[in-house]
Amino acid sequence: MDSAYDFAYRGLGYVGVAAPDLDAWRDFGTRVCGMMPAPIPPKALAGEPARPDPEAAGIGAGDALFLKLDDYQWRLAVHPSNEPGLRYLGFELGDLSALDRAASVLASRGVSVTAATETEREARGVGAMIWFEDPAGHRLELFAAPLRDRGFNSPQGMEFLTGGLGMGHAVLFVPNVEEALEFYRGTLGFIRSDFTRFAADSSIHFLRCTARHHSLALLQVGPLTGLQHLMFETRTLDDVGRSLDRARERGVQITSELGRHRNDENVSFYMEGPSGFQVEMGWDGMLVGDDWVENEFTGGGDLWGHAGLDVRSAEGVDE
Repeated sequence: MDSAYDFAYRGLGYVGVAAPDLDAWRDFGTRVCGMMPAPIPPKALAGEPARPDPEAAGIGAGDALFLKLDDYQWRLAVHPSNEPGLRYLGFELGDLSALDRAASVLASRGVSVTAATETEREARGVGAMIWFEDPAGHRLELFAAPLRDRGFNSPQGMEFLTGGLGMGHAVLFVPNVEEALEFYRGTLGFIRSDFTRFAADSSIHFLRCTARHHSLALLQVGPLTGLQHLMFETRTLDDVGRSLDRARERGVQITSELGRHRNDENVSFYMEGPSGFQVEMGWDGMLVGDDWVENEFTGGGDLWGHAGLDVRSAEGVDE
């Protein structure tokens, strides 16, 4: 075994979402969050030149908008669609051999694994990729050898905490959390850091695959599926505060005020993204090791702040 996990994960590597308004996402991603449009998006690498029009900056394969957080070619893709929602989550593995091993192990565990075509690999900007679905129908991709073009220059002077921890975390609605836990823990080898039960049929479970307290959380609220929120972690508290100021200046709805979580101790705020799901900007999230002991939390709120936070919010999710 490569680590405490079944595979040598490097965290949440990329996320693809669908949205009807790419201009709104470009404005939100760059002017509020501080991301950078990919200067050479995947479509350009597939043989077509990057678009010189500034209004088309970051547009690549399938006319999607690709945004950068670091020296990776891209981290967030926004695909044009009248139906907003999650398209895929990509988890990075350490190298090509780890990906081959993962494909073999998953197939032996009954997962229907599909090897990516050359076109799919070009569209993601990766050397190798496999994909499959979780029990709720979310498309998951495991990949290795991502393209890096360096040259990240945030238009807002932001620095994001990425590297071997991945790009942050995602929270998914799942209709059957026990089935989802069996898949992510028993099949993919994620480890639960802690969880909270709100009621007999309502709970949230925080799962890790790196030292980051969680790269994924599973939230059961009735039959819902889809993306509840994405978290991007900055390297300074000032970056969180400045992004909050920019959100207010641009009239973005703040869904939860600044506060510190009691489980991962992240200092953050939440805001409504341009296509339904929420976006969390955070700092100082906890890192845990193999000696971490799983916790169950009860109700009672966070350490401080986060007024308005309701992780069970169902606005804008796929049903």
